[in-house]
Amino acid sequence: MGVVYLLLYIAGGGLLTLGVSHFLDDVMAGEPLWSAGRLLAIGAFLICLAGVLHAFVARRRDPRGAPAALPRMRARSFALAGALWAVPILVGWVQFERFVDPIRMMPQLTVLGGLFLVFCVCTHVMANLRARVVATTMAVACVGLPLGLLGAALPIRHFNHHLSDVMTLQMDPITHADWSVTSRRDGVDMPPAPLDPHESLLAVAAAIGDARPIDVEAEIAAGRMRQLEDGTYVIVNPDGSESGLADAKAFDQQLDEADAADKRRAAEAQAARVAAWERELRQRKLGGRLFTRAPAD
Repeated sequence: MGVVYLLLYIAGGGLLTLGVSHFLDDVMAGEPLWSAGRLLAIGAFLICLAGVLHAFVARRRDPRGAPAALPRMRARSFALAGALWAVPILVGWVQFERFVDPIRMMPQLTVLGGLFLVFCVCTHVMANLRARVVATTMAVACVGLPLGLLGAALPIRHFNHHLSDVMTLQMDPITHADWSVTSRRDGVDMPPAPLDPHESLLAVAAAIGDARPIDVEAEIAAGRMRQLEDGTYVIVNPDGSESGLADAKAFDQQLDEADAADKRRAAEAQAARVAAWERELRQRKLGGRLFTRAPAD
């Protein structure tokens, strides 16, 4: 039974951590909070269930016994717990400010520091409770585990977002082999190219589509066309001016000019898209720091 409630404590704390993480992501992205709230509710339920089982097992083992005492942690323990939680974050942040890549961290110390810090607080806050051991365990699972895991995960996520790799330092305790794991930087995808509408070519094609066959003899008889001495035809406009008919060579030239205009417009759009992508890369790489400001574009 003890293994069961221990696993429930761990599972509930993990779900609470995921719920808080998703809640922060949803708040930043403006998404609905239902999925995060569901994880929080399930995690809290598992921890409460673990607490009930824990209290039941403790009462069953010693029905008349006095509640177990918890030693009150002193200031030195609080300092040690705070240092375990904060120092790895500060060391990683200093490297981030100095543009070290990859950033080397030991987030497992932050997790242990979060658990130990909440435990130290509980030894004072819950010292007079009858079920102080159960309450302390529940508090460590509800608060300590999310505090430690989020304290380790959020800085790493921030560093990855700003295009810095993070190496988690680990070592085999027996063979001393390097077990370090690298969290890779986020990718910045170039915006997809929009479909090229070929506006100029479409305009020429539309003009061709509007063309209609004409009866040359009837047009000449009506005075709307005239044949020149060299055998070519011209259009007689209402104001008496004349305009030549376009031949196949002129049509080919219009197509070439329309194609060149479309290609030029597509090249300009591609250059603007690449420039925006490079600007975002530069801002992400140089931004996110407290004491180092990214240069203006």
